[in-house]
Amino acid sequence: MEIAFRILGRTGLRTADGFGVDWGKPKDRAVLAVLLFYAGRPVPVRTFLEWVWPDDWPSNPYSTLQTYVARIRQALQEAGLPGVISNVERAYQLDVDRSLIDFYAFTELAGKAKAAAYQASPDFEKACAFSEEAIRLWTGELFADLDSTVACERRDSVVRYHYLPAMNGLLYGLGKLGRYEQMLVHLNEIQPEHELDVMLARHRLMALFGLRKRVEVVQYHLHVRRQIQARIGDGSEEELRILFEELRSQHARHSTPAPPGPRPRYLPHGAEAFTGHEKTLAELNNLVFPHPQPRLIALDGPPGVGKTTLALHWAWSVRERFADGYWFASLDGVAHGPRVEAHQVVKDLLAEFGVAADAIPSLETRTARLRELLANRRMLVVLDNVADTDHVRSLLPALSNCVVLATSRSRLSDLAVHANARCLTVEPLAQDDTIAWLRNRLGDRASSAPEAVARLAALADGMPLAMGLIGEQVAAQPRRSLDDFVRVLATGRALLSLNNGSSGSIRNAFELSYRNLTPAQAELFRLLGLHPVREVSLDIVAALAGVEREEARHLADSLVWTRLVDSADGDRYRMHDLLREYAAELAERGEYAAERGAAVERMLAWYTHTVHNADRRVVGFRQEVPMLALPAGVSPRQFADEDDVARWCLQEEGALVGVIRHVAGPDQIWRLANSAGELFSRYLRNDTVVAVMEAGVAAARESGEIDVVVDTLQNLGFVHMTVRHDHESADRCFREARAIFGDRDDPETLAVLLRNQAECLRGAHNVPRAIEMYQEALALAVTEDTRAGILHRLGVACGQGGRLDEAASHLYQAQHLREKLGDNLGHARSRLALAQLAFDLGDSFGAKANCHLARSLFQLAHFGPGEARALTLLAAIVKADDLELGRYYATLAIELCRGVDREAEAVVLDVLGQIAWKAGELEPAVEHWQASFAAFRDIGDSKADLIAAHLDELARFTQPEIPQARLSSQTDERAGGEIVP
Repeated sequence: MEIAFRILGRTGLRTADGFGVDWGKPKDRAVLAVLLFYAGRPVPVRTFLEWVWPDDWPSNPYSTLQTYVARIRQALQEAGLPGVISNVERAYQLDVDRSLIDFYAFTELAGKAKAAAYQASPDFEKACAFSEEAIRLWTGELFADLDSTVACERRDSVVRYHYLPAMNGLLYGLGKLGRYEQMLVHLNEIQPEHELDVMLARHRLMALFGLRKRVEVVQYHLHVRRQIQARIGDGSEEELRILFEELRSQHARHSTPAPPGPRPRYLPHGAEAFTGHEKTLAELNNLVFPHPQPRLIALDGPPGVGKTTLALHWAWSVRERFADGYWFASLDGVAHGPRVEAHQVVKDLLAEFGVAADAIPSLETRTARLRELLANRRMLVVLDNVADTDHVRSLLPALSNCVVLATSRSRLSDLAVHANARCLTVEPLAQDDTIAWLRNRLGDRASSAPEAVARLAALADGMPLAMGLIGEQVAAQPRRSLDDFVRVLATGRALLSLNNGSSGSIRNAFELSYRNLTPAQAELFRLLGLHPVREVSLDIVAALAGVEREEARHLADSLVWTRLVDSADGDRYRMHDLLREYAAELAERGEYAAERGAAVERMLAWYTHTVHNADRRVVGFRQEVPMLALPAGVSPRQFADEDDVARWCLQEEGALVGVIRHVAGPDQIWRLANSAGELFSRYLRNDTVVAVMEAGVAAARESGEIDVVVDTLQNLGFVHMTVRHDHESADRCFREARAIFGDRDDPETLAVLLRNQAECLRGAHNVPRAIEMYQEALALAVTEDTRAGILHRLGVACGQGGRLDEAASHLYQAQHLREKLGDNLGHARSRLALAQLAFDLGDSFGAKANCHLARSLFQLAHFGPGEARALTLLAAIVKADDLELGRYYATLAIELCRGVDREAEAVVLDVLGQIAWKAGELEPAVEHWQASFAAFRDIGDSKADLIAAHLDELARFTQPEIPQARLSSQTDERAGGEIVP
């Protein structure tokens, strides 16, 4: 297998002379190691910071990372290696064949070895060959160029879950082939670093016994047991003692065969077409080798997730490993009827062995008798639907020689702590697995309607119970179209009602878990259903419940253990959509009306005041949106800086939109829209800001307050103009706002109205009239923020109109006011406009200085398109003297604005075309100009005609000139306005 990249050891690149590990700077190697580890997936900038700069983040992380990525691209190109690094929504992604990376080649080989060893007819020769090849790839410590905490933790995890299992698989195969000397060679290499690993210790015992080194095996056995007992103390030394005794008996030829008699063999039918859960099945298989040892395993998960189905599927697949039998017992721990107690399981198992339990007077004696019967047998026992640890505690001693698999709706942590159980959580199925199951279930109907099948799978949302009910509902009505099923099942709570009244319905499955909650847990569960999206922060949990954060954390964590709620990083909690619908249904009951109303009021107050705080942190110099009173028991979030605001807004985007659309009333909606609109616009959530502002206008109209309607309409118009480049819709909003405003005596609002209408005219290229209106607005403006915005736009318009001296004066005044206000984004825009003006006047030094300042300010404001525009202008300035530097700036710009700002993308593509043409690269130049034409055309910009004309020139002439006027007009930065609250 040919490897091109190494991360097992220092980050290496294959060259013509072999592997090199001294290329680039240390941080170059570290960044590439992260890209290789996440190959094929986008890696957010924050992840790079945590991996590469854990204690000292760069002052400008985005720019710093761009520099390293550019150097890595160059290194890959120089080495002639494959791989494309792209920028995906402020993240970087390396697309490369993973088999070229040593770590992924290692995992692939280890998987092949495992498949060869665990197939129906094991091929241990092949398994060992694959394992040896995999181990040879492990030439050094993973991520050797990284020393951050996250890298060290991931390194330890990979060793534990990848390297050691692969080595154990190799040792197991060598043992099966009787190659005990080879086992010791590998053990001598690896064991010094993992002296107390029980699996490695087991392999050494087997190898020493196989080589008949009786003295050494006794000495080693005593030494390792004492060390484990002294240094770990987890009881695993007992496992080694049992193995030692078994091996000694085997080699002394005194092994006692299991007594003759019945072999219990009962498992209910498994799933007809089981799908998914590959990871959990692999973990179960790893825990139970082909020659099983006593083991206690617990599967937990929410109701309906398929725990029993998974347990049965796995039990059927491994039953042949248990020559002494297998048994399934349903304990009904969560059910409508009485649960099955441990003593009944003891009685049933005794009966399977032909022992009349009624003849044995006490439970203790019966349990002892069952333990005696199982002492020399290795059975698989599945205990399904266990209520809690106490439910099975008295049964486990009798099953101590068995492999026991228990399923429960609650996490059986006591078994993990006190009985060395391995607890695994069953997650909902992936979308692809659900689609595959439905296709199998529905046959030809699925083939003819793939989109409907995908939508049905989305409704099931990975819940096998829902998936099965949908499949049966559809299969039972063959004359009905799948699209019609989608329409009906997506309405209201139709899914919860499938098979209603039956013990197999989704609602019934959820009810069984709900009724076992404490009153406090049940109340929080209902309240979480009031939130419109599946994931919420701890702050929202506290607001809904009306309690302090720590009390909210305790309550939410208690629901996590019931598996009705799941936890996530960053003090966040999520609930499956079907569970959330069920919780909402409960909350809507009449007896909970007061509880529901108070909780919704607290939640809306938390959102409105938190968004207000975010707005104040970013644009505190601007007129604020008036707030409603804050209810008792609600603590809105405070923000440390703009970075904190940006992170929170992007994380909470879906929740905010859901609250505005489905929960908030008019008084909250227009407040949320006018506060959040500026933030979402700043962070380029274009579709979101349009939806939010349209909802805000509807709510403002419903409020009937003229000031609110006028301001919100203006904000919506500004969004249409700057986000969608839709000047016609923007003009309608501004005209309506002006008509509603009438002749009221409010100079500031009138100034903003005139400013926005002027901006709309300038966008339509009516520059002279726009200048007149800007001047009228400036005479009326009261606040410094409004004056700064008008001066900036007036300066840009004067520049467009050829009045360059006036343009410079207005822009300098705007820049001074914005700097004074602390408006980083506005300051950046004015700096960029001054740079454009200097460039038009031939002052390249002043243009570059202002560009660099603008770029830094755009980065502080987290405004990528603005930074892209600054880089584009830098590219245009420097390309006359340094084509490669120009190409570098333009490449950075395209990565920042691609898919985010179509106008900025169009401009930089044109500049890239000019650079390519000047470098003599005809085909790339044409490709860039064609892409630029398409982008300008998409936004309805007349510059598309200029690009089209130029492309026509190319068809007629060999080397046409590039008109400087076109460049000047295209690098103009005119999105200089803000949403006005």
